[in-house]
Amino acid sequence: MPTREFTDSKGVLWRVWDVTPEVLHPSTRAEEYMEPWAGGWLTFECDSEKRRLLAPYPTRWFEYELPQIEKLCEMASRVDAVRVANTRVPVHPSLADTTGGKTFASPRGRLWTVRLHTARLAGGDEETVLRFTAGDSVVDLRDWPANWQSLTRDQYATLILDAEPPRRLDSPERLQRRRDDRPRA
Repeated sequence: MPTREFTDSKGVLWRVWDVTPEVLHPSTRAEEYMEPWAGGWLTFECDSEKRRLLAPYPTRWFEYELPQIEKLCEMASRVDAVRVANTRVPVHPSLADTTGGKTFASPRGRLWTVRLHTARLAGGDEETVLRFTAGDSVVDLRDWPANWQSLTRDQYATLILDAEPPRRLDSPERLQRRRDDRPRA
């Protein structure tokens, strides 16, 4: 998936990447509300807004000269909200405060929440970890920077690379990888 950054004629720094049907989960692709986006889209994102240009779009867009890529960005529709069952739901900003944590959209658009979490260890002791969650994905970071609440989206995405699934209570040296790994009560 090509990604590109460019600065437009107004001095705004944009990131652009394509989202193709192949990268979407099959169940997501099959949802009725996804029909307009079935062919994929180009995502344009700056600090203040996000835009989408639905397929068909030029396949070699990542090789375009600045005026051409800026024209594609101008053609893209601004993403302000998503309609679900006739209900207007605000789109999460790329980085937002939440109770005790932050919410951010990863470079591929997945919505993550990061917060401090007290984890129980096998011996009954507790440790505080920096926990990242997105849907049913959970990873913990045991060592994190003291200023974690003021990091950028890209810095959070980099921290996730060093995080690992929660530890199993019955065997702390083994990582918990699936729901079935959880100890039975």
